[in-house]
Amino acid sequence: MADWVPAFLEHTVKQGVPVDFVSSHAYADDTVEDLFHTHEDIPMDERVCRAIKEVHTQIHASAHPDLPLIWSEWNVPSFDTLQARDTIYVGPALADDIRQCDGLVDMMSFWTFDDVFEEDGVVKEPFYGGFGLIAAGGIKKPSYNAFALLHRLGQERIPSSAKNALITRRTDGTLVVAAWNLVDPDQNGQSQHIHFEFQGVKPGRKALLWRLDSQHGNTLAAYEAMGKPRYPTQAQIRQLNMSADLGAAEAASLKNGLLDLDIPIDGLVLIEIPK
Repeated sequence: MADWVPAFLEHTVKQGVPVDFVSSHAYADDTVEDLFHTHEDIPMDERVCRAIKEVHTQIHASAHPDLPLIWSEWNVPSFDTLQARDTIYVGPALADDIRQCDGLVDMMSFWTFDDVFEEDGVVKEPFYGGFGLIAAGGIKKPSYNAFALLHRLGQERIPSSAKNALITRRTDGTLVVAAWNLVDPDQNGQSQHIHFEFQGVKPGRKALLWRLDSQHGNTLAAYEAMGKPRYPTQAQIRQLNMSADLGAAEAASLKNGLLDLDIPIDGLVLIEIPK
């Protein structure tokens, strides 16, 4: 953890050293003891944003309370041999991190874009639980699709107490909602029914839905169905990336502003309601 932040900021004040920002990093599967020096039972899904909140608080309490905070590396937990970073779990896990961390950090740099990088050496198979959004050969992982969906969120966040949704508005007035059913890979879960009530929506208004789940954009499932070739051909890679395509939006009618959705385990749904 960034135990050094208070001492660093105090040093810059005493020595008159100019400082532009504070940066640090931590991962969700770092231990609670290493991150917080406690023995609390903190779920892995909460550790990154809790660490960010702690550093945010340290900066705010310092002589430089307005310094930007840059979290230069992070990722969702891998759950060790379950290799969760290759799975659809990343979608709701990413969305939940955004929900928790929003307002506490100026920039978060996801590690990393591609599974092929020098630190881990030569990649021996496309899916090995790597950090990247793209597997070896240019295969788009479910995490790539998760970022693509969440990129559609609006610029303004609308406050909500829901722990499984992000409600936003674009500058053109379009309402954009992300909703998810987060179930850790080492836990059992079930499909979740969500009832939405949108106020002030004209009769007959349509909503557009995009989904990322076991049946939509799940490249890992397509790879397994292909027989898990260790070295996919270019034709197989094209086939896998076709399975990654989320396709056109699904149209849904709002009945008196109401919308009911069933979201499967580790499913992520993005809802757009044009103004």
